Amino acid sequence: MCLSFLERKSRKVKRNNITEEIILDTAKKCAGAMFEKKAEDIILLDLKEVNSYLDYFLIATGNSLLHCRALAKEVQRFMHEAGFPERTRPQLDTGWMVLDYNEIVVHVFTRELREYYQLEYLWADSARIEWACAGEA
Repeated sequence: MCLSFLERKSRKVKRNNITEEIILDTAKKCAGAMFEKKAEDIILLDLKEVNSYLDYFLIATGNSLLHCRALAKEVQRFMHEAGFPERTRPQLDTGWMVLDYNEIVVHVFTRELREYYQLEYLWADSARIEWACAGEA
């Protein structure tokens, strides 16, 4: 079923009765879980206004490849418990790990690759969403 941008934007209920509010809340909580595992420079982007098939990007940096792998595993655990299935098996041995959960795509970078690819600047037209709880920023 192919929806126009306006139809998709006005649609409140996503797949399996997961509402837009639940998706956004899950993305924010996932950012918080990464923060607790010492992820750096966490950014949550709302891509719905600039892209027809992506909803949210969550971008974070780890301080080493091992730390990035631990962050990715934490994301997998958190999203599984939240009921969001992984679309693909992520590569956990690179400096850019992509975890795709349909509406939420999580990018975990090493510092060097984040500075090289500058993903948040590629999507600079998207809105940044505040995710931090009190005392976390």
